[in-house]
Amino acid sequence: MVKSLRFLPLLLSISLCSEKGADSFIMSGVKAFYNYEFSKSIEILDQARLRYPNHPGVHFIWASSKYYISQGLDPIESTYDTLENALNKIEPIYIDLIKNKPNEDEYKLYLGSTIGMRARSSLGRKDWISVLKQSYKGFKKIEKVAERNPEMIDAQLPIGIVGYYASISNVFIRWLINIYGINTSKEVAIQKIKNAAYNSDWAWIEASGVLSFIYLWIENQPQDALNSTVRLAKEFPRNFYFQILYLESLTRTSNFEEAKRKIDELDDNFNSLSLRQKAWYRPYFDYQKALFHFHQMDYDKSRKFTMLAIDNYSGELDVILGNLYLLNGKLNDIVNNRDDAVKYYKLCRNLDNFSHASKEAIQFIKFPFAVK
Repeated sequence: MVKSLRFLPLLLSISLCSEKGADSFIMSGVKAFYNYEFSKSIEILDQARLRYPNHPGVHFIWASSKYYISQGLDPIESTYDTLENALNKIEPIYIDLIKNKPNEDEYKLYLGSTIGMRARSSLGRKDWISVLKQSYKGFKKIEKVAERNPEMIDAQLPIGIVGYYASISNVFIRWLINIYGINTSKEVAIQKIKNAAYNSDWAWIEASGVLSFIYLWIENQPQDALNSTVRLAKEFPRNFYFQILYLESLTRTSNFEEAKRKIDELDDNFNSLSLRQKAWYRPYFDYQKALFHFHQMDYDKSRKFTMLAIDNYSGELDVILGNLYLLNGKLNDIVNNRDDAVKYYKLCRNLDNFSHASKEAIQFIKFPFAVK
């Protein structure tokens, strides 16, 4: 679903593991990398791999953290290299663990997750066939584990993600997925993701992020997004991306006073980001400001921040770029600049990212946007 989907890393359940001290220690590393405490996270998770080498989740979570941290520091292509290198290190470990304990399903769960996570770089490059092949290989392993262990709620996340991806893909991809026997019901897929977001021990973080993304930018249900983003924003106050999700949820549900407070807060916090994060998130943040002013009917300010965001865009999430093109098209329609409006609607449509913005753009290419 384009590089827009931040569906991986998937932090699956390790709740069945008897090493409860390990669970707590590893979770502290997880919370550290989600809160941008990168050095602390690396130190904790490196130690965890040495202390608990047989722990089902530690190696996968370590690889996930390497990728997540790289996203905050490195150019996009370098993040894919970091991910591949980390996965190359941990996949043989899981294969050996399964050989030693063939009845331990959690090892199989994480091996499937490792294989499936290789699709992330293909996803970023919009190589849909590779995404499908890699995801399917991992998915089948995870699915078998989930069938044998329905109490593993965390395993519902990757199953829901693959099902949702299948449900919104083009006809050719859906045909291939149906051949593989994957359920392509959108409703079933979303329910699995929601179950992981609301009821899992570990996967709730990524599941909540995925659910927020889906509701904000694909399904266009901002009120449903607010239910997830408020928890993410509260639990991870230093995570700028989660705060962005929350801010858009506030704006699009007409919580304008709280949205303005959040904008002021993020303005204050912006300088604490890394250089890469600043380059990545500044256009995202400018889009949020543009959206806020658009809803306030201050179209001059909205246009200013829209163009700033477009001109400086360097983020991975092209779904936000699509929303910027759509917004700029609307702003041009408002001042009867129809030629430029259509140009930006076409730019949005041509991103080919399954977003609700692209559907709106197709509509407004035919009929001008008008303020209601």
